[in-house]
Amino acid sequence: MKRSTFIRASLSTLVISAVMAPAMANEYPDRPLELIVPFAVGGGTDAVARAFSDGAQKYLPKGVVVVNRPGAAGAIGHSEGANAKPDGYKLTMVTPEINLALLQGIGKAKAQDFIFIAKLNADPIVLFVPTDSPFKTLEDVIAKAKAKPDELALANSGKGATYHLAAIALEEKAGVKFNNIPYVGAGPQILGVLANQVEGGFATTGEAGVYVKQGKFRLLGVMASERLKEFPDVPTFKERGLDVQLGTWRALAAPKGTPAPVLAKLKEVVQKVTQEKKYQDFFKNLYLGMVYEDGEKFGPALEREHKFYSDIVTKLNLK
Repeated sequence: MKRSTFIRASLSTLVISAVMAPAMANEYPDRPLELIVPFAVGGGTDAVARAFSDGAQKYLPKGVVVVNRPGAAGAIGHSEGANAKPDGYKLTMVTPEINLALLQGIGKAKAQDFIFIAKLNADPIVLFVPTDSPFKTLEDVIAKAKAKPDELALANSGKGATYHLAAIALEEKAGVKFNNIPYVGAGPQILGVLANQVEGGFATTGEAGVYVKQGKFRLLGVMASERLKEFPDVPTFKERGLDVQLGTWRALAAPKGTPAPVLAKLKEVVQKVTQEKKYQDFFKNLYLGMVYEDGEKFGPALEREHKFYSDIVTKLNLK
């Protein structure tokens, strides 16, 4: 191809792209969106997704349908989202398990397979028990685990998931062994504790907080640098001589390769939704930590978190 012909063709492509981009933004979306949740109904990730879906209805009249894809420490849902057609019609509520599952050899999807639109939630992990439990303090739990290794049954949201990692990290720090019972998400896990299938569990206040306020659960400790303002009487693990600080987050993401106009539209919607009082009240009432952090700022933090989890997985021999 002659240079002049090549230049004309290139200019034509740029002109077409410039014309199509606004058109795409104006037309998108012309059908309902799917939002994949990598865990079961009833957990914190599911709650965040449904809060966004409900709030987005005002700005996306075609709606956002939440689809739960639990299993394999979030790997099933994350993989489906990562491999979706990058047209903005299938989004994913990504969680820290995107790094954890990959590091442990459970899943193949990775954070780099997504473009992050915004981080919507962050919470520290808590240890909770039923209110009629004989365990009144964190020290009671550690004492039982030391006296009877592998006997104390504590629930988590899935083998290899964040809450399971919290249990293992506490075991390592305290020199004990629990009987760690995995469920397919925090929702089923909470039901398991309510049904006395286990003696307690690891979650966040987004899953356990309402039950604490209802008098059904008791929090024994929070894996944060300081106490939670909603639960000021609950000590941090660090206060009890066990410096374990772990938490979770949820972020809205699209598959890599999603067009810029579509991403811009989604970011606009997220910004509007997070400013709605109904949305904010939802988080407050469920004791979920509401945050808004643009995906471009949040993305680089994932690389640091990957290194953090990599060190833990290697140290605890979880591969």
